[in-house]
Amino acid sequence: MKHIGRKIFHLLGGLGLLSLYYLLGRHGALLAYGLIALAVLVFDMARLKIGRLNHFIQSHCSSFIRVGEADKITGISPYVIGVGLSFFLYRTDVATTAILFLACGDVSATTVGERFGRTKIFREKSLEGTLAFIIVSLAVGSGLNLAGFQIPFSVLAAGAVAAAGVELFLPRFLNDNLAIPVAAGAVMTLLSAFA
Repeated sequence: MKHIGRKIFHLLGGLGLLSLYYLLGRHGALLAYGLIALAVLVFDMARLKIGRLNHFIQSHCSSFIRVGEADKITGISPYVIGVGLSFFLYRTDVATTAILFLACGDVSATTVGERFGRTKIFREKSLEGTLAFIIVSLAVGSGLNLAGFQIPFSVLAAGAVAAAGVELFLPRFLNDNLAIPVAAGAVMTLLSAFA
């Protein structure tokens, strides 16, 4: 499996950021997300300005950083901002679900797409990877409902499809780590009003 370190980091990072909300509460977590995002941005800008630091990071952390991120910021700060925005904008249950779509669904799409993706539907993205995203997101959302959340399955399904659609069609210059939870949360919030 390619880029396993990055996939584990993506999954555990989402779970860790999610845990902060439940440990620190809304105010403390939002403050923590802001500080983490700022620290990562400062580090990324320093890395881009200092060639030796950038070379060191690229050569020693290649399993966590994409080749295309050598000359631009990594996806870490958009990930943290996406988590923070989700909790800022949406109910806790909706935000948690949307963030887990990002943490679990996105990793599943990449993993299945790389291994079994035969039917290309947009750029390098495959039908198999997109279906994996939706199925895993639905499983995670259903698990949260079993644990006490009250999001109707139709709302979960719409959020999962929206998240997978963002992962599939988002233009390359935008970051899906930020867009996936925000878009999924928006769809679930809107539909929850009518469910």
